Amino acid sequence: MGLLALEEALRSVDAYHSVQSRLIVRHGRLVIGSFSVPLSHFRKIMLLAVGKGSAGMTRAALHVLASYPVYGILVAPKNEEVGKVRGTIDVFHAGHPYPDDDGLAASQHVIRALNRMQPDELLLCLISGGASAMLPAPADGISLQEKRKVTELLVKSKATIHEVNAVRRHLSRLKGGRLVEQCRASLVLTLIISDVPGNNLPDIASGLTVEDLTTYETAIEVLTRHGLWTKIPRPVQVHLKKGLRGSIPETPKPGTPSFRRVHNFIIADNRTACTAAKNILATNRIPTIILTSTAEMEARTMGKLLASVATQSRRHGDPFSRSGALVIGGETTVDVRGNGVGGRNQETALSAVNGIAGLDGRVVACLGTDGIDGTSNAAGAVADGKSAERARRRGIKPDEFVARNDSYRFFRRLGDNILTGRTGTNVGDIYLLVSCK
Repeated sequence: MGLLALEEALRSVDAYHSVQSRLIVRHGRLVIGSFSVPLSHFRKIMLLAVGKGSAGMTRAALHVLASYPVYGILVAPKNEEVGKVRGTIDVFHAGHPYPDDDGLAASQHVIRALNRMQPDELLLCLISGGASAMLPAPADGISLQEKRKVTELLVKSKATIHEVNAVRRHLSRLKGGRLVEQCRASLVLTLIISDVPGNNLPDIASGLTVEDLTTYETAIEVLTRHGLWTKIPRPVQVHLKKGLRGSIPETPKPGTPSFRRVHNFIIADNRTACTAAKNILATNRIPTIILTSTAEMEARTMGKLLASVATQSRRHGDPFSRSGALVIGGETTVDVRGNGVGGRNQETALSAVNGIAGLDGRVVACLGTDGIDGTSNAAGAVADGKSAERARRRGIKPDEFVARNDSYRFFRRLGDNILTGRTGTNVGDIYLLVSCK
């Protein structure tokens, strides 16, 4: 039942469907929710799609706008099949989670295209998870390798996504709203599939079309707090110090006049997926609680939390007894101590194995909605009350695999990895605890 719920969660945030259901042409007007504008106001429409959902989002937008002059750029993840798109769309493939030369080439192409835009054009941005890494445009004086080094250090530290993005926004020519500064389009519409807990707009793709509340001082404080200031390349230090002195411009702040022409719309997020999972479980007569869709914690802590709730439900019937489910959405982090293969979702499930041992009918299922979990080719994993005993019979100990961050190999031995392949979307992670007994 847990896997059925996860499948429904993925369907609910499908990139093509999310755009097609929200972007509508009605009587010559482009309609997104309560927003509406006559398409006759624009000579051309430039489409910019970046992120893990960019291919599906692009196909949907081109279908909706089939009768209108659309050109643009699609930036998809490396090794992802984009499919056939209109010939006026330039296609790039870029690296993730670390920026690469192909992403740099894509960002340079984007900047040139933005600079050529005219006031009688509409810019339609389609943004999804992964866009920040896939569209690297280092600030003047900083190389791609130097920016990548900073990203690697931040990702491996315990910095939150908010802290990581505060730094990235101040090392970029596009992030932190600078993309808007690059073009003269009279209107900028951005459709967003959010992978950030809480949907904080400046953190989604590092806020390409959003004003920025953070400053160069914020970026320096983040790097210092995590002991990274002395480890980052010197050109990055020089750039941030210039910003602190006011020698180079800050990112655009709330109230900047040019942002009056910008409208951002979140069309799918983690809550969308959590609600879909809850609804399918309810349809199968399993009472379900969505605890939160904005969880941010360490993966092992999440696993222990799920196991604790499973134990309490068995002993005290709270929050459910014989039949029930708990849904948590968000994104965990992994404290990397070993050199194993795995990711945050499999590590969460593995961290619950001993805690739910012997609890028949209790199942923990964890899924990364992009279909990729850490360094593995799995999307997540499933554990139940019999997983610990099955592992014991195979001579493997869950704690040893946790210690070396080797969750993928543990669940591969049990045959309990969740394998989806790339899903073409990304709204973070879904964690389920289901009791069917």
